[in-house]
Amino acid sequence: MSYSRIERGPMAADAVGRYFTQISNSLFRDPRISGLAKAVFGLISTHRDGYGVSVETIARHMREGRDAIRKALRELEKYGYLMRV
Repeated sequence: MSYSRIERGPMAADAVGRYFTQISNSLFRDPRISGLAKAVFGLISTHRDGYGVSVETIARHMREGRDAIRKALRELEKYGYLMRV
């Protein structure tokens, strides 16, 4: 499974400003989601609506490698926190 570009959609804090990120508590309280997947979601969320990042970009910001990042993205997709279009 290949992810060439991951774009985030609109989030609640977008109307407020660009200096912080708000993420629903439901993601962090969901026991099905690994800590890495939560961190990946958080990192993607720090970018503005429509900004695209790649697996390689995410891996450069984290200690985990590309395979672990891909696994985290599949996990987020499986449980509805990430939608592929």
